[in-house]
Amino acid sequence: MANFWRDQYIVNISVTEDILKQINTLFVSRIKGLNDSVQDNDPNKKIFINYIIRFDGKGYRIFSLEELLRYFDQAKQIERIIFTLENSESLGSNRQTGICIELKLDQLTANGCSLLVTSNDENWVDASFSAIQDVLTKCKNKHGWMRTAWTPLSIQIVGVAVGFFISLWAAVKISPKLSIQNSFVICFLFILLIFSNTWGYLNQKILFFVDCVFPNLKFYRPNKDQSHWFTQAIIGGIALAITLWILSFAFSYIGNVLSEIVN
Repeated sequence: MANFWRDQYIVNISVTEDILKQINTLFVSRIKGLNDSVQDNDPNKKIFINYIIRFDGKGYRIFSLEELLRYFDQAKQIERIIFTLENSESLGSNRQTGICIELKLDQLTANGCSLLVTSNDENWVDASFSAIQDVLTKCKNKHGWMRTAWTPLSIQIVGVAVGFFISLWAAVKISPKLSIQNSFVICFLFILLIFSNTWGYLNQKILFFVDCVFPNLKFYRPNKDQSHWFTQAIIGGIALAITLWILSFAFSYIGNVLSEIVN
């Protein structure tokens, strides 16, 4: 292993095409001086840079920024981008020796975003690590407010409250059609029991949705993402209205059926 090693998880950033260009410029600047000082008779010290981009279920290893930006622009959903800088010595030793910088930007896995810098030159490691950190600091977002331990608790409390009011609404719709004593209480408890048994599944889906809307890392493309969210908002509003109408109809239907059974 190289003598000096620094690594860090990356949290709560939004990456644009401009940020990718800045990162690439920084990587190139870190290898230029080193490559200039490499002797022709020492090829193991030569440094290379490559990129990995995964999108729409496909992955590519490429060797130019132009290709990376072309895939970045044409992708429907970008999953992961990795910048890798290392020399032949690092490649041959599985990074046990030599020089390496690896920046992983993963939109799907929160713990998949990290920065690694290793070399036998302490000053080079510190300078490279700090320079990349400075670029990443520029693209910090506010998603951290939604990615805390308080979010699941808040969703749980709000969900239970919504379930309570849905149960009341359902009891109001159904109970007048039942000719039994305490029909309102019975309907309320029945609907609340159904909700409590489905809430565990719904809670997982809501947490997954929040994680998708407020990811640890977001690849942001203004032209595509703005239209995408606008379309989603329209579809979401229509879906909510249809859902409420279906629930109202279902409660009335259940009340009629139960009324016939009771009578």
